[in-house]
Amino acid sequence: MNTDVFFETGGLDELDTQIKLFELGVESFSPYASTGKVDMIIRSDKNQNVRYADIKVCSGRKENQKIEWKLEVSFFMNNEGFLILSFRIPTEDESLEKHHFIITSDKFLEIMKKAKVVSEENYWVLSVPYSELQLINSLKRTSIKSRMVKSLRPFIDKWEIISDWAHNPEI
Repeated sequence: MNTDVFFETGGLDELDTQIKLFELGVESFSPYASTGKVDMIIRSDKNQNVRYADIKVCSGRKENQKIEWKLEVSFFMNNEGFLILSFRIPTEDESLEKHHFIITSDKFLEIMKKAKVVSEENYWVLSVPYSELQLINSLKRTSIKSRMVKSLRPFIDKWEIISDWAHNPEI
């Protein structure tokens, strides 16, 4: 089964994300679609308080038995932000299931600093073993050896991180 085709659908990931946010009741719009820095902006207006956050959707690409995400450093400015790192892993019936790491930009920066990942030409290239991602839903926590996958694991498919931000002005 040639799975490389499934890793070339970056634009669809942005659209899927907007649909998912709509389903969660999070107001979003995309004035920056495909500019590289910001893919969409979300808005929260609880209790007369209006605030905005940037979202960057980044599709994982399969490269030599690793999944790589390439992120522009310029996304990490003073604005509140969320990263959505999408990837696909095979299920038992050999179909590919889409997953996401949903993480705040400040938490992501903390993970990158701890892992000592350096930027290259204004990009961070985050690379994790594909075999480790295939184990991410397993109940055995000891089977994952990659520190980066262990750091990202708590954020897999955690859409409530964005929903909570949008619906709770205290966050």
